[in-house]
Amino acid sequence: MAVAITAQDAERQMGAAAIGGLIKDIPIPPRPIIVQQMQEEMAKSDPDMRRIAQIIAQDVGLTIAVLKTVNSPIYALSRRAESVDQAVGLIGLKQLGILVAALALRSLLKGDSNSLGRFYDTSARRAQAMTRMAKFTGLVDVTLAQTFGLFCDVGIPLLMHRFPAYIQTLKMANEDQERSFTAIEQDAHHTDHALIGALMARTWGLPGSVALAIRLHHDYEVFLDPKVPSEVARMISMNILAEEAIQRYAQIHSNVEWSKGGDYVASTLAMDPAEVEEWIGQLVELFDGGLE
Repeated sequence: MAVAITAQDAERQMGAAAIGGLIKDIPIPPRPIIVQQMQEEMAKSDPDMRRIAQIIAQDVGLTIAVLKTVNSPIYALSRRAESVDQAVGLIGLKQLGILVAALALRSLLKGDSNSLGRFYDTSARRAQAMTRMAKFTGLVDVTLAQTFGLFCDVGIPLLMHRFPAYIQTLKMANEDQERSFTAIEQDAHHTDHALIGALMARTWGLPGSVALAIRLHHDYEVFLDPKVPSEVARMISMNILAEEAIQRYAQIHSNVEWSKGGDYVASTLAMDPAEVEEWIGQLVELFDGGLE
């Protein structure tokens, strides 16, 4: 059985030295200049909305993608955004930052189109579910939950691109009833998607709690570690619940991650088992409404 990863272990693994060493073996896409410029402006005490719109407008394709997404039913706006300036005003700066990072990420990932399509769909549904749960429970900041949902499994397409046999590893990890998902990846490739995803989150300047949650999201001993921040444990619990809803929506009735970590969800999210089942049902209905 693999040794449990503590919060301290995870922080050490995501340190600067670890990032430098792994990037040589697993090409992690660098943070795009537009994302960097946006984050720098957003970090100011008084961000300039017009400057942010100008930053996005540097990339015509990104501008079109932002407006298409903002005007989709995902945001359910009362009126259409005709420009990036209007989009900033309608959805807010934090939401725009998440959206730009996610769209920039999509343009950088390489691999089989079918596999990437499944990755994007799952990530979008996870983010949709995490956002809904964060809004209605108040247990996690909505921005953190949505960001985690979008970037949680970003290491998977990166490992697919790096290792031709990774698709077989993925199949094994999705079926193994005993070993953790990441332990199977480590045995086969000496790394895992949770670590790679966390390192990418760090290099892209995402919040530290999101990076830590990504690193630990398959290590369910996290729920027994008092040094793990409560918002990290809650994000991981919400992810377990969201993944179960995604599996049921796809009419897949055997989810080994639910059997491994599902027992922790109710207590971590302060729900009883009936409420957990009710949430799963609500999320399946949410997915029925589509992603766009």
